[in-house]
Amino acid sequence: MVDDLQIKRELMRDILGRLSGKGKKGREAAIEALAVSTEDEDWRPNELIRQGGIEIIRNLLREKNPHIVLSALEVIIAVAASGEEEALISDGVIACLDTMQDDKNPAIRKKVREALSLLQPEVEEVITSKPEDDY
Repeated sequence: MVDDLQIKRELMRDILGRLSGKGKKGREAAIEALAVSTEDEDWRPNELIRQGGIEIIRNLLREKNPHIVLSALEVIIAVAASGEEEALISDGVIACLDTMQDDKNPAIRKKVREALSLLQPEVEEVITSKPEDDY
């Protein structure tokens, strides 16, 4: 079990290093591998969050390569769906997604809407209380 945890930590460190690197092919392969890994039912974003990966993923949303952007959006959606919305919100992901809502790529626009729907509650879902007037 300890060996498994160490392997996961080292693997995440390696992936995040590749995502932060200058090689576009390495970034594309690493983000696609991370996106595919989120499809595993046992995947959890803990190590990604612990090692500062949310900021790295957020920065990939600014890439020109749509494959990198779509894979980054898949990871963001997986993190939000896992219940770790706060990690995304605190790293400024919503602001970044907001700027992407009018992207020219329809697949990116669709994924941005999906991510935002997980991070921003619908108006109907928000319960507001209003103090009663004492007049």
